[in-house]
Amino acid sequence: MSALASPLADYVALTAKVDAFADAVSARCASQISCRSGCAGCCQVDLTVSSIEAASIAEHLRATRAAAEPPALGAEAAATFCAEDATADALPRCVFLSAADACLIYPVRPLVCRSQGLPLRYPSDFLPEAAVRLRVRSGAVTICPLNFVDAQPSPHDVLDAERVDQILALLNLRYCREHGIDPEQRVSLRALRDSAYP
Repeated sequence: MSALASPLADYVALTAKVDAFADAVSARCASQISCRSGCAGCCQVDLTVSSIEAASIAEHLRATRAAAEPPALGAEAAATFCAEDATADALPRCVFLSAADACLIYPVRPLVCRSQGLPLRYPSDFLPEAAVRLRVRSGAVTICPLNFVDAQPSPHDVLDAERVDQILALLNLRYCREHGIDPEQRVSLRALRDSAYP
């Protein structure tokens, strides 16, 4: 990440670093990671994102809609959106989760989605006690309960989620200052979906 690059370019670089870390952990710990396409347990949420993440997603939706690539995106999204309110008692689903439990914005999914399933380190007092799977000298680690069932992750397989969040906050602050946006503002994925598919 460069001080001369735009905040969005630096954000894309950050997502690439998190992806590379996740790919390396998945390769080293394949027998302990159950995350894969179709596993959508962590997608049962009505998610909000920072302004810089929202800008990245909105740009992708505009480009995808203009290019009509992939061709099924509009139809798949429409089918998902129509089905989402069919059962009022169901858990909330991400508005970009297809009926087949695939992410419709996978290339630009938020950082929280990119890191789900990994062992994540936070400060000791940050996580609810029920979410803590491992205590380390520098904090507490949470992990999807489906992952690392038979073994504890090694220290180099734990993502420093606090640091990632700090970098995201700084990039978001730069982006918001450039665009006159309140950096505390959160944008719902539902609002992004509704603006892309009115």
